[in-house]
Amino acid sequence: MANISESTPLTVRLLTESELATRDPRRLAVIRFGQENLLDPARPTELTLALPPLAADTPVEVWEANEPVAAGCDHDLGYAHTRDALFGWILVDEARFDHDMDQAAEYAYDRVLAFHRAMGFPSLLRIWNYFPHLHDEVDGLDRYQAFCLGRHRALERVPLTEGELPAATAIGTTAPGLVVYFLAGREPGIQIENPRQVSAFHYPRRYGPKSPSFSRATLKPWPGKPHLYISGTASIVGHETLHTDVITQLDEILENLRALIGSAGEPMAALEGNPGALSLLKVYVRHAQDVDAVRARLQAILGPKAPAVYLRGDICRDDLLVEIEGLHA
Repeated sequence: MANISESTPLTVRLLTESELATRDPRRLAVIRFGQENLLDPARPTELTLALPPLAADTPVEVWEANEPVAAGCDHDLGYAHTRDALFGWILVDEARFDHDMDQAAEYAYDRVLAFHRAMGFPSLLRIWNYFPHLHDEVDGLDRYQAFCLGRHRALERVPLTEGELPAATAIGTTAPGLVVYFLAGREPGIQIENPRQVSAFHYPRRYGPKSPSFSRATLKPWPGKPHLYISGTASIVGHETLHTDVITQLDEILENLRALIGSAGEPMAALEGNPGALSLLKVYVRHAQDVDAVRARLQAILGPKAPAVYLRGDICRDDLLVEIEGLHA
């Protein structure tokens, strides 16, 4: 057995509820999917997100450490950590900010950015953002654009440079509240961009007053084995949405995933550019009736054992029908 200092600090597994019956002190995060957001400061390692699963046997996403985890709550922010990694989350009630997503996002990011630094984990590696009604408009901006504006203000104050932006996902949920959860480390990862796409932080102004602040992926060289955290990836080439049907968009996404894996270089060479060799694919589908066609196409291309979880969620542009995030862990 490898010495603990030489083993990978984190792994990610998909487990059934019966496999979770035995408590394990090494669980950093247990993430379920349902109709409501359930985040309890008394159980900071467990999250249920308002992303309805599109299969009856949807597994639970479990992040496990190679050592016991310390967990707690700091007011409205739950967290768990080991010596090497910090997982945390915040659930913001938009009513506190008169349902202004701009202000709610700024508050959430102010809290997250201050907290992970204060805890001694200065490097954001991966972040997830979930909130409802992405495309509702207020004062000329849709709620996703307003979210990007508030997030950008918080990041500017740190300041976080373009080269330090983590991989990220933003998806629309079915229940109230802005959920932000994150993974941070003692040392930074390596930002990976997609040669087929304009970096999100360089998008033209037509997509909103402030560009989305994230990288396409983060490569983290943990001891023992590197991880690759791939952002939510859509049918975008350059900065334009391509295609109008879900299957052609899906095929374009797979090309983008292959390009990202290739851009990660030698540390991900064992994947041979195959998205089906990742540890987890989270597939967000806008219209539930599309899921059978999406699943059939993915299994035909990647094989029936591709580790995919299918969830109902809105995508950041109203012309996007499907999005996939991935990780190799």
